[in-house]
Amino acid sequence: MKRFFTAIIGLFVAIPAFAFNFTLSEAEFNTWDQRCKKAFAGSGAGRSSGFYRYMSDQERADAGRFGEEAGGAWHYCAGVIYLQRGASTVGQEREGNLKRAVAEMGFTVRKIKPAHAWYPDIHVNYARALYTNNQNDEAFAVLDRLIASHPTNSLAYTALAYYLKRENQLEKAIATLQRAPDLLLNESAEINYFLGWYQMEANNIEAAVEYAKRAYALNYPVPTLRQRLAEKGLSW
Repeated sequence: MKRFFTAIIGLFVAIPAFAFNFTLSEAEFNTWDQRCKKAFAGSGAGRSSGFYRYMSDQERADAGRFGEEAGGAWHYCAGVIYLQRGASTVGQEREGNLKRAVAEMGFTVRKIKPAHAWYPDIHVNYARALYTNNQNDEAFAVLDRLIASHPTNSLAYTALAYYLKRENQLEKAIATLQRAPDLLLNESAEINYFLGWYQMEANNIEAAVEYAKRAYALNYPVPTLRQRLAEKGLSW
């Protein structure tokens, strides 16, 4: 009897991986980074997908542990694909894809631990799914929480600032980027670039130049801000 209950418990533990129902094309599979490919391999859907014909049992077990430790990351990875599908569809199909993106990513967001290395990226993309699905307040709240829990992650600041700017809240966008700690402001070319750009749009030209100088000193690769400032007679 004890062995019977042990077997039943084991079955229920396995259900989340096998209950996950998701199919994708080879082209969609190839858009995933290696983390998503590995996490998906650990799910029942991944095992039946045909994308992992040459994996050993040990490799599949390792992939399963990897995905579980990242909060059932195959759900997040499915959400990434649904978000892509939302961008290429219209009407009710688009709405359905975006709702599924939010739901799948949300599953992983609720489970992944803050100490996990994938945590910031997953939350940034979850916020993108929420924002794209017109859940702006929820998206902002996710990014605010990420800034609080991971204050040295530059993506949290730049993503929130970008969405605020899109909502015509330019001053809040600037203030969000300026919330970054000094260490990050001294090291992040991206934060300095966007501070320079947003300050230029706010007509704070002296501040824009200083941030632009710092961004390019940190080897930011896009020359557009320098070019725009040069058009205003501000070259260095």
